Amino acid sequence: MSSTANSLMPAGIHGEIAMLTQAMSLGVLTASIAHEVNQPLSGIVTNASTCLRMLAADPPNVAGAREAARRAIRDGNRASEVIARLRALFGKKRAVTESVDLNEAAREAIALLLDELQKNRVTLQLELAGGLPLIRGDSVQLQQVILNLVRNASDAMSTINDRPRQLVVRTERDQNWVRLSVEDVGIGFDPQAANGLFEAFYTTKDDGMGIGLSISRSIIERHHGRLWATLNDGPGATVSFAIPFKPAEGEADNIFDIREAAVAVAA
Repeated sequence: MSSTANSLMPAGIHGEIAMLTQAMSLGVLTASIAHEVNQPLSGIVTNASTCLRMLAADPPNVAGAREAARRAIRDGNRASEVIARLRALFGKKRAVTESVDLNEAAREAIALLLDELQKNRVTLQLELAGGLPLIRGDSVQLQQVILNLVRNASDAMSTINDRPRQLVVRTERDQNWVRLSVEDVGIGFDPQAANGLFEAFYTTKDDGMGIGLSISRSIIERHHGRLWATLNDGPGATVSFAIPFKPAEGEADNIFDIREAAVAVAA
């Protein structure tokens, strides 16, 4: 909107727009927290139930109960971390920056979903590139992105019964970018709706909140990266993100290829 148009707008309208924007931001933050802490909270309940069941056994399985209690504590700590990082993300605070091994981040995130994937009869295939350069970023936030992408891919195959539910998580280096892709053989998406996939509250799920991919895009963009989705040649879709890393001394700096490719896919 131009400055001239703004100057002609009544003051009351400016106030209403500001209040609406604030309410929308609060709504997105609230939905984001609800969406992102659901997985660790579910883990706490599951592990606590397992702990009680093992203690009630005859004789009690103390070692198993202890391990279940450790996992419940881990999930509780993760829920706390997720909330703190989401508040920082929406509050535009300085992000936690550390060296991140994307392969290790992927392994840790997927470990939290193994039971869920097994329950949904999903076969997981990891294709993690060796010698992947470290990137700078927030490992907790990046793991949340991976969790969202893997969970979405699993959900996309929940109604598939005529073929194996194959899910591939792949990492690779593409010039001065590190890329992670999650490929499924599910229902795919409407190409006409591709631009809306990453918008807040857009969802194709009956019980979805439409917030996971929106959060993921915000996180990846804050890491100076890109997030995009493509339809496979066969069934299903692939969602990828790419984050730049600082090239070693003497290497050419070609950081625009993936960004331009992602824009072209989304256009």
